[in-house]
Amino acid sequence: MTEQHRTEPNAADLGTPPPRPGKGQRRYLGTHEQIRSAFSFYRVMAFITGIFLLIMVAKILISGSLFGWHMWPGWEIYIGGTTQAGESNSIGFHRPDTVVDARSVSTLIAQAHGVAYIVYLVAGFRLWYMLRWGAARMLLIISGGLIPFFSFFVERKVASLVTKDLKENPDAVSRY
Repeated sequence: MTEQHRTEPNAADLGTPPPRPGKGQRRYLGTHEQIRSAFSFYRVMAFITGIFLLIMVAKILISGSLFGWHMWPGWEIYIGGTTQAGESNSIGFHRPDTVVDARSVSTLIAQAHGVAYIVYLVAGFRLWYMLRWGAARMLLIISGGLIPFFSFFVERKVASLVTKDLKENPDAVSRY
C-alpha cells in the first residue's frame, strides 16, 4: 500500500471569494447558470402575466364597462352559489342581485393576474439584481405586467438584453 500525502488546503478550497475584477470587467451577482435559470423563470411569468392581463382586458371590453356601453348590462359570469329561485349554480350569466355565495369570474381573473404579477415582479427583480442592471431596465420590467400586450414585447427585449450581456461577458466573475 502506498502512503497518501496530505497537502495544505489552498485559498480556493476554503471558499474564499474570487479576486475583485479589474476596472472595466463585468461582475455578476450569480453564475451564468443561475442567470439562465432566473431568466427562464422570468420568461414563464411574463407569459402567464400577459395572458391573464389580456383575459382581464377582454372581459372589461366585453362587459363594456370601460367605455360606458354594455353588451349585457348588469350581467356577469358567476361560478357556484345559488340563484334566488333556490337552484344550484355551477357557472352561468346572472345579475349580481340574483345569486348568493357565488364568485364573479371578473374577480377571479383580476386576483389571478394580481398574484401572477407579483411573482413576475419577483422574477424580474431577481434577474435584474443578478445582472446588476440600472434602474431604467427595472422600470421596463415593471411596466411589462401593467399594459396589455406589453409583457410580450418586454420579454423579447429582456431576452435580447440577457443574451447580449451573457455573450459579451463570458468570463464575468460571479460573487461565488
